[in-house]
Amino acid sequence: MPSERISERSGLKYALSYAAKVWKKGIGLSKREIYKLNGGRSPVVHSYSTFNRYTGVVRDFVKFCIEEKGLSKLKHISYETVKEYLERKIEKGYSAKTLKVNATALRKFFNTVGKEEIAEKIEKDYYSFYKEGAEARHTRGFSNPLRVISNLKDPVHKLIAELQFRTGARVGDVKKIQIDEENKRVVITKSKGGRTRVIDFKELCKYDPDKLYEFERIAELKKELDKALKERDWKEIRGGGGSIGSYYKDLRQAAKKAQESYGGAHSFRANYAENFWKWGEMQGWDRDRIASTLEEHLGHSRVYWSRLYAGR
Repeated sequence: MPSERISERSGLKYALSYAAKVWKKGIGLSKREIYKLNGGRSPVVHSYSTFNRYTGVVRDFVKFCIEEKGLSKLKHISYETVKEYLERKIEKGYSAKTLKVNATALRKFFNTVGKEEIAEKIEKDYYSFYKEGAEARHTRGFSNPLRVISNLKDPVHKLIAELQFRTGARVGDVKKIQIDEENKRVVITKSKGGRTRVIDFKELCKYDPDKLYEFERIAELKKELDKALKERDWKEIRGGGGSIGSYYKDLRQAAKKAQESYGGAHSFRANYAENFWKWGEMQGWDRDRIASTLEEHLGHSRVYWSRLYAGR
């Protein structure tokens, strides 16, 4: 079922519309017959669920190109644009399964609109994307997080990484950390899902007085970071506009130097969860209490996710 070509001068939104029309023609048709006609590969999709998944991926990619990269024409899209898009998904912790769907949808899209060279490169690098996604999803915390932190080249990156390690904060939440000196609390407002996260060190100190030193270290790190960020561009550090931030690049190299599997910045959240779980067990807390407290600290909507991070 070959399709006529569209012009490279076409806009991305039109290209998406064109691809959707082509794909939709296959719904309800026999896969076996289509495969025979096209040498074992189908240029269409055969179910509405697949159609919706693939068009959703391409729609998100088009939005990324237009809003973040300033690219609106098919001729302006290169494999590097696609690679950047998928790497952003990896950095954000998308599962290997989701990355598989993303890569497959984009490969089919570029084949459909006549950009086979991009489709071929996606197929060639497909397993590397899948592998990185699998590692990022399944890798627990770093086995030696402090060694990874020490290998970071940028002093500001070290502050961010240690704050993540000691608070379980997401990268985007590090700037939002507030230190309540009077009540010995670490507060993060408007975290993911609009939640407010609180780590009450005054309460923790009732069980372990040494937790006070942890609070003081966090307060010191946040003070240093606030000062450093007055002279730095947060967007350059975290990334944006389709580019991976310098923090992630530095962290990947630091993990490599420390001979650690790279699972992204979320590995520090996993380290926090693992360490807090062990600490809770030492205090004699039961599993439910540890999990529910960790849920508050990490800002999860369900205890399940906190246990997953802690490997429990």
